[in-house]
Amino acid sequence: MKYVRDTKIFEHGGLATAVIYLTEKMEVLSSAVLNGGHIITDTLFITQVSHGYRSDDPLGDIVTVRNMLELPMNSVGFMTAAEVKYVFTGIESEHEGCITYAAVTAGLSNQVIAGELLEHWEERFKLSQERYRILVGGTINIIGVSPVPLTDVAKVNIFMPMIEAKTAALATLGYKETGTTSDAIAIVSPIGENRVEYAGTGVPLGISMARSVKAAVISNLVKRGDLPAMGTFVDRLDEIGITKDEMWNAAMEIYLPNPAWDIKDMRSRFDRKLSVLCEDINISSLVQGAIALEDLGIKDCICAMPRGMFSEDPIHLIADEIIGMQIAQYISGTRGIFEFHRFDRHKPGIIGKLGPFLDDMVCGLVGGIMSAIYTDLFDSEIQ
Repeated sequence: MKYVRDTKIFEHGGLATAVIYLTEKMEVLSSAVLNGGHIITDTLFITQVSHGYRSDDPLGDIVTVRNMLELPMNSVGFMTAAEVKYVFTGIESEHEGCITYAAVTAGLSNQVIAGELLEHWEERFKLSQERYRILVGGTINIIGVSPVPLTDVAKVNIFMPMIEAKTAALATLGYKETGTTSDAIAIVSPIGENRVEYAGTGVPLGISMARSVKAAVISNLVKRGDLPAMGTFVDRLDEIGITKDEMWNAAMEIYLPNPAWDIKDMRSRFDRKLSVLCEDINISSLVQGAIALEDLGIKDCICAMPRGMFSEDPIHLIADEIIGMQIAQYISGTRGIFEFHRFDRHKPGIIGKLGPFLDDMVCGLVGGIMSAIYTDLFDSEIQ
């Protein structure tokens, strides 16, 4: 990129700072910690802070780094907990002759979904610690360099493809998060006349910039192994309100008591079988498939199904039952299918409150597990 003269990484005190040197003084609009807003400069930098960084004077801290590296007073400075020497990436893209450049640091140790309340801090912190353990700290800093002068309107406008590209990169890797709580952004553009007035997602400049940003974000997260923590299918079910207790209660609603069987022992067997199945990629795939199909149905996005039909659970929709029967059969064979039909007929407990794919999936899961438990208990009596 002709406006980027060089990039260097300086290490200091176990941390690192990436510096971008421009070929000339350029206009910068940013949300940076140091010299944020509008400024003219030829130097930008991203400095690393310790994980869990807390300071009453972050501006003073970043000024100290600037002075230590003998950078210009008007340098634009960002902060990140990401391991800068590992996760600093510069990507150049071209579309219809428009060449853009994006410099990015990316880590997701303080992940968030925009618009959601910042709750469940213990879970968030646990995930942050795990991600940081493999050298992937937080904050996504994005610096985009435009090849053409921009009006103020265009500078703000180009933030849209840049931010949307960041979110698209996360979605491509399977994240539901849209970023972190401390993300920052900057657009760098030449000083000059004939300024471009529009830089959105539909013009070459916006398209090229989005591609640069998306590629850089993906590159950073992939090379650091910072991929979504998938957990187990039980975790996914728990997130949508289908807990182990709810499934067990549904099973007990239609359980025909056997005086010789201990309920606490049966519950223990139920939990153990669930734990074993959590390690099975086939059951996991079927359960996650049902969850995904339920979501598509709610959005009226199932191909060949007219809008509004899903909520009626049409009689000719049998894919949901096929999934449920396959889960039950996989767990406990033909007996499992019979138990699936019994649960599907009565729809006990939470099952009766679920949508088409979820109710049959849970019928298959719980029915298959209970059938396996019954078989084990019967066999132990025979022996």
